[in-house]
Amino acid sequence: MVDRNSPIPLYYQLKLHFKQQMESGELHAGDRLPTEMEICEQFEISRAPVRQALTELAREGLIYRRAGQGTFVAPHATANLEQKTILHVLAHYDVRWMASLEDAIHLWNLQHPEHEVQLEVALCSREDYHYALRRAVAQGNAPDIVPLDYVWITDYAHAGYITALNELDALWVDEFLQDMEVPIIKNNMWSGRLYGVPVQADITGLWYRKDWFVSEGVEPPHTWDAWLNLVDYFATPEVKQRLGHKHSVVLPVTSMAGEATVNLLIPFIWMNGGDIIDAAGQIALDSSQVCESLYFLQELSLKRRAAMPGDIANSRWWDLVRFFARGMVPMALGGTYEWPRIREESDLVETEDEVAEHMGFMLMPRPTIDVAPVGSLGGTSWAILRQSSIQDLSMELLKLASLPETSRSFCEENLQISPHHQVNARFNVAEHPWLSMIMPLLPLARTRPLVHNYIQISRFLQQMFEKVLWTGESVEETVQYTVQSLSLLLER
Repeated sequence: MVDRNSPIPLYYQLKLHFKQQMESGELHAGDRLPTEMEICEQFEISRAPVRQALTELAREGLIYRRAGQGTFVAPHATANLEQKTILHVLAHYDVRWMASLEDAIHLWNLQHPEHEVQLEVALCSREDYHYALRRAVAQGNAPDIVPLDYVWITDYAHAGYITALNELDALWVDEFLQDMEVPIIKNNMWSGRLYGVPVQADITGLWYRKDWFVSEGVEPPHTWDAWLNLVDYFATPEVKQRLGHKHSVVLPVTSMAGEATVNLLIPFIWMNGGDIIDAAGQIALDSSQVCESLYFLQELSLKRRAAMPGDIANSRWWDLVRFFARGMVPMALGGTYEWPRIREESDLVETEDEVAEHMGFMLMPRPTIDVAPVGSLGGTSWAILRQSSIQDLSMELLKLASLPETSRSFCEENLQISPHHQVNARFNVAEHPWLSMIMPLLPLARTRPLVHNYIQISRFLQQMFEKVLWTGESVEETVQYTVQSLSLLLER
């Protein structure tokens, strides 16, 4: 059964369900699948994840549609699942980016029927991901390819886990970089060499119910004071009764949200003139600007705790957007990467036109209107493990995954920013009301510290935010403790 509380996207769970039925022989070639509506009713989910699951199964050649008759298991579907050349991938549960690699494998198999590739994916939680990857490498069982958050690439490149793509095809790297969006390039490079092939880029900000704001005659908040006032406004009983929501806002307040806590809250430090680590690699956390930012977040999270869901402290990163998607809150901190999950969880939006009509997205509110807005730049990239025995084949697959047309298809379907400048130029038109709105935000985004030991640094930052936002500990004392902890890490 599909688990709505799982961090694995609904469409992917459904896709695995049908693939497992094919592998076990429960579904045979020529068998008719249930209709979209029947699948929706069986699993109690909306049509969006059902359509995406069926689309990807068809793209992989496992099913086919016959007009007026339905959807059927393709001939030799079971044979297509048999062992060929195995490409091993270790991924965490946020597997949306897998579609880009699956498309590349499908294209490769069409072009090389004599040398077909079968994808084998091992999944683990995001919390266990780094341990699982490092253990596999230590045991000599490393996967061939892994998806990495931009800020993880420096760590794994420095440690020698992943291969510089220049070593595999320097000419292709030079050509590839020419069409890359400038802010994305440095996130995938270390020591002057390319280590990651980005699937997409995303920016953090504030999601808000545009239709509710219009009906209430209120403007999106551009300053901290305006945001606090709106949190209070949407918390009033009469407004909640009118719109039907339960709370005013959601944001990460503990380390339960993992890296999302840092990714979503660090812009409040940046926009106030503070930083975590400066350009010289020195700790810059101990400053009045940082403390002022944390005091504001305390004002929001401590004094207005009733405006947030009661279980917000125990919410994982994948839970945060659900409050927003299900109409429980009018505002939520998040990123542009949230759209696919919002589409799965909401009955309101399915198309780009619908999300542009009902939802809004903006960079975080800032201290004053005179301060430049800023968001956190993130994204997911594919990297090749140095231990892989099929590095050359892995490289060829990443080339196919990075084709502009492959990127255009993936990003258009998932409403994501592409790493390719030419693809984004095609999106930045009136026919794409949502994509053309978020594209101009890319130059305003900053990258979290690209330093060795970032994974450990992030854990201390998560604890800092939790102590300040949730347990209400002294801002100055918490900052001092965090500075001391980071100092020890950077000395290593």
